[in-house]
Amino acid sequence: MFNYQNVAVKLAVSLAIVIIHLGYVLPANAVTQKLQINSANGYKVETTFSYDAASNSGAIAEQGKGATQAIDNLTVSFYDPSGSMVASYNNIVDGIAQGNYFEFNYDPATQKLLGEIDLGGEFAGEMYLKGNVDQELSLIMVKPSGEEEVIDRLLVVSY
Repeated sequence: MFNYQNVAVKLAVSLAIVIIHLGYVLPANAVTQKLQINSANGYKVETTFSYDAASNSGAIAEQGKGATQAIDNLTVSFYDPSGSMVASYNNIVDGIAQGNYFEFNYDPATQKLLGEIDLGGEFAGEMYLKGNVDQELSLIMVKPSGEEEVIDRLLVVSY
């Protein structure tokens, strides 16, 4: 004989478990941030990155290739003085930093870059931005020979 009381109790318990579980799962507080750095000679570097603000209580520091601590995705794009995009790189994809020399430091409280950064490409024909934001940033092109050429220096960072 079918016991409706047993089915009702099992259904109520199952629903209670689902509701309790959903109550403990906090939604991610994903933040997407865009930064722009302009040079006196007209070059522009745009960086877009995302991180979970709920799990990050201080400055963000990422360095080197492999799993990141805070940033989920980071793209950097370079524009020449005419405004044309000349290069774009996905430095972090799904929480994995792609470059050996990658370095990024950011303070979510002030929404400013900190200390050393190294963003962009690494190989012949690519460009990258490197330096200390409190001193000087260099926009560098890697020649086909592997030689690095500084194409612009940024003394003032604008956000």
